[in-house]
Amino acid sequence: MKKTLALCVVAAFLGGCSSVKNPLTAKNNKEVKPVQVVDGTGNNEFHLASSHWSDVARIRDEATRLSFQVSQGSMTKVQAAQLLDQFRIAQVGHNMVDDDMYAIYLRSVVESQQGSIDTAQSKAYIQNALSGWQQRWPVMRSKPANPAFTNFLMEVMNMKPLQ
Repeated sequence: MKKTLALCVVAAFLGGCSSVKNPLTAKNNKEVKPVQVVDGTGNNEFHLASSHWSDVARIRDEATRLSFQVSQGSMTKVQAAQLLDQFRIAQVGHNMVDDDMYAIYLRSVVESQQGSIDTAQSKAYIQNALSGWQQRWPVMRSKPANPAFTNFLMEVMNMKPLQ
């Protein structure tokens, strides 16, 4: 049930819309949280942050809330995506994996909202990027301890999470 709801949320973000503001020019002057990175080589065994799965759930809940606002017409899908990013940064901070996946996610939402791509293309674009991270993850030397946004997207797309 949760996965279906989450998929509906992402599908709602990725559906077409008629107007767009340029999200890439918006400045965010928020404070940047430090991020724990664990060396995945040698004797140091990698572990996700203890709050990781609850952070994924919080991101999912926020995505659901924002999706409802989009469905009510109170904001665009791009605006909702930007607010979701602000939420994830406040929740877990920046990390290389989530920052990359958010950039891909936002580009997909913008192109979908502009009508350049359809929902299936948008979903495939995100899934391909997630697959790339699944392939890189086992051999990464410095893994972020809390790739919560990426694992939220993995959950939505019914893919194996980064662990």
